[in-house]
Amino acid sequence: MMVNSNREPSALLNRILFRSVQPTDIPRCHQIEAASYPEDEAASKSTLQYRQHHAAPFFRCAFLVGDFENPGSGTPGGTTSASSSISYQGQSVNLGATLRGTIIGFICSTRCKSFAAEAMKVHDASGKILAIHSVVVEKQYRNCGVASAMLQDYVSAMERLNSKGILKVKMEKIVLMAKNNFLAFYVKNGFMAIRESPVVHGKERWFELEKKFDSSEESNSKTHECFIVDSFADVDKQGSGNPAAVVLLSGPPGKEQSISASNGSDTDNSLDEMDGETDEKNVQDRGVDWMATVAKEFNQSETAFVWPLPHKASLDDERLCLQQKNAQLPAYAIRYYTRTGVEVDLCGHATLAAASVLFHPKKIEDPKQNHKVSFFTKKDVYLQAELLVPPANSQLITPVLSSNKASRVSMKFPWKNVTPLSPEKDSREEVLGILSRAFSDSSNLGQSSKFSASSFAQYVLHIGITHGNEDMLIELTEEGFDLLRGVRVDYRALTVYQGYSRGVIICCCASMTPAIDFRSRFFGPKVGIDEDPVTGSAHCSLGPYFGNKLRKAVVVGRQESDRGGLVECILKPDEGRVCIVGTSVMTVSGQLSITM
Repeated sequence: MMVNSNREPSALLNRILFRSVQPTDIPRCHQIEAASYPEDEAASKSTLQYRQHHAAPFFRCAFLVGDFENPGSGTPGGTTSASSSISYQGQSVNLGATLRGTIIGFICSTRCKSFAAEAMKVHDASGKILAIHSVVVEKQYRNCGVASAMLQDYVSAMERLNSKGILKVKMEKIVLMAKNNFLAFYVKNGFMAIRESPVVHGKERWFELEKKFDSSEESNSKTHECFIVDSFADVDKQGSGNPAAVVLLSGPPGKEQSISASNGSDTDNSLDEMDGETDEKNVQDRGVDWMATVAKEFNQSETAFVWPLPHKASLDDERLCLQQKNAQLPAYAIRYYTRTGVEVDLCGHATLAAASVLFHPKKIEDPKQNHKVSFFTKKDVYLQAELLVPPANSQLITPVLSSNKASRVSMKFPWKNVTPLSPEKDSREEVLGILSRAFSDSSNLGQSSKFSASSFAQYVLHIGITHGNEDMLIELTEEGFDLLRGVRVDYRALTVYQGYSRGVIICCCASMTPAIDFRSRFFGPKVGIDEDPVTGSAHCSLGPYFGNKLRKAVVVGRQESDRGGLVECILKPDEGRVCIVGTSVMTVSGQLSITM
């Protein structure tokens, strides 16, 4: 193995990017290999091509950047493009422009089942041993710490690759052979000398070294922290608010790269994707199935799955990255599933629950940023949550300061307008007919056994559809709203109308409690929720609707399910946002053992 003698890293290291070797890099790599090893030890160009083709994730290089602005000439090893996944100064980045520079060193390996000469000649994707063939730095860049930095990056990349469920067969250890004068270098970088090697490679004596992967490190079989949180709770009433489950993940669930069926090699993209952006688009089918299974197990109205997103450039979504960069907030992907395993695009109370979990004292890593986080949903909706410390001075919602299980959180959600139902008489009559069937049991009220469409109509002030035909909003008089209290609902009748995709909001202005501006109920049988205790996302429409009606910039709603809950809406029309404020109480925490 040809390496440099080590000393303190110089400024040279600040210009080095570490990335996977591409097919066009092979001539440059062979040039360095041939110049660095004796003829009987150097790998041929075809051998390097074989290793790159069949074992691409295990072939990495050090790329010295010479020009950040102009593209290279296209000479071998002369450029690295935006599609190349790289590590720079210890962090994974993905650049949006071609960089000019040159490869100055590389490390290549193949997998095998035994540390023997014959076994090492071919790449066996099922082998548990990763055998390093070359650790080489171009002569003029030796004695500058390049080899140590390159080897540390390589080991770190292999550990990530081995621990994230990408490989069907995990590796147990990294092995290599080195001459006597390089033993100290490898030992210093975490390898252990085992014995003098019986393998003959050139004329000099070689020694075997190894570095074992952490066997305690689990991948998809590991447990995940999980919580149940009551969102939008009324602190004067225990068991109020809307409970949501929250599962914290280290990355996208089910992230796995398959083994190539054609040649049995590990895929070229696996390590690149590990080094690159990990967002909601990376969730694979098995991850989707797993999240649905977990949501069914929790049997809550919503379960939120949350994992961190790195702060870095992304070609897939420049807007997302600008917001992350400008806001300087911890960023997380978030996905929502109902108790029936149905995925929904947005859920306010589950977002509040997720934010409160991340704000929990044990989860706060940077005290300078512990008051704000940002979330990105499946459809890339940007959400922002803020822990209100000190809490807002509100006579209505009194935060529980005596318990670290409770917190008051403000969230910025997209503004959603309500469009009046088509003026056609048939449409209105159809909705009234559905409502009369759904709320037909009024026996508890001592009235006639059924509301007719005509009798129901006298209480209806407005029928509208929210943005994207998501929800149907029906404003009643307060008298009509109170008449529905205690009525047994036929939820199936609410699924008949095809003009909305998610839920039905029944609401009214509030006159009895001065601090309350409106009252509401939410029914979502189409997504597996008969009646939701408190629906934060519905207030993206309720807030603007009643704010406009009452000409207020801040409105407060009480959702009147059996549990009940309180939601403040601060309207920001210039930003196209609704700031939703609520109190959350953590009731359960533990470890989830359902494996992928």
